[in-house]
Amino acid sequence: IDCLFFCLRKGKCGSIEKAKNVFNLVVDRDTITYTAMINAFAVNGMGTQAVELYREMPNNLRNHVSQICVLNACSHAGLLHEARTIFNEISLKTESIITTMVDCLSRLFMFDEAQKLIEDYEKTNTPNIVMYMSLLSGARNNRNSKHEEAKTFRSNQIEELGVKVKVGLSWTEIKGHIVQLKAHDHSHPQSTEINAKIDRLKAKAIENGFIFDSSWMTRSLNENETIESVLCGHSELLVIALNLIQEPAPKFIQVVKNLRVCGHCHEFTKVIAKIEQCDIVVRDANRIHHFYPNGQCSCQDHF
Repeated sequence: IDCLFFCLRKGKCGSIEKAKNVFNLVVDRDTITYTAMINAFAVNGMGTQAVELYREMPNNLRNHVSQICVLNACSHAGLLHEARTIFNEISLKTESIITTMVDCLSRLFMFDEAQKLIEDYEKTNTPNIVMYMSLLSGARNNRNSKHEEAKTFRSNQIEELGVKVKVGLSWTEIKGHIVQLKAHDHSHPQSTEINAKIDRLKAKAIENGFIFDSSWMTRSLNENETIESVLCGHSELLVIALNLIQEPAPKFIQVVKNLRVCGHCHEFTKVIAKIEQCDIVVRDANRIHHFYPNGQCSCQDHF
């Protein structure tokens, strides 16, 4: 159990080497130990390592949780062939396993295959909103507008179930203190400096050819708003800017967010890391993103 918690904690914090070191010390490995390490690989975008460890795992120790974790690892690393192979090997395909495979196919833009899985599932089961949200998310990332069914279903289910849209929250550590900011937050004492830094980053990004894409907007503009002001008001960008206005500006920034990073913030953060020549690690609701000074992300844009 101690190994489980250590692997989960270190893996989710991006300290994958420490998690591996502890895992390697365990002689009598059980289902929980293997699954914790596979999940640590998954959230850090190390899909190949996750699949290799899953293959090393004795068949009698595999369960639906380990299968979900390895499929999730394939999803976040773009390992389509491996995901299909593992999915086809699973004899008992639970709702969670099918949902994970739909998410994997949608992330890799295999929309027809994902839609077929959903249709087969719905022959004997009621529709699952998570499957449709995965399909819609993948279609949106691919700028694909064919899957209107997913969009309509998601909107209807949100209304019928009374689902409330979560407010984006991000956390970071500044001088030993944890700071929380929400989207479009103006409550921080350094709010003016934060927004000024965002404006400078926007200007530099535009100089380098960056385009603020309105397709990432989830609502219409209010009075005195621009596409840039709305997109750059997301909570993770605010806490990144807060870090960058400190003296001296850090070369390593860590952020935790309660929601999945949107496509705009993902692209803009890559640009910020390159402009500022710093490392930015963002732990969102799905995985860990490590943005490097060369303008690339550890997820290789599979998110």
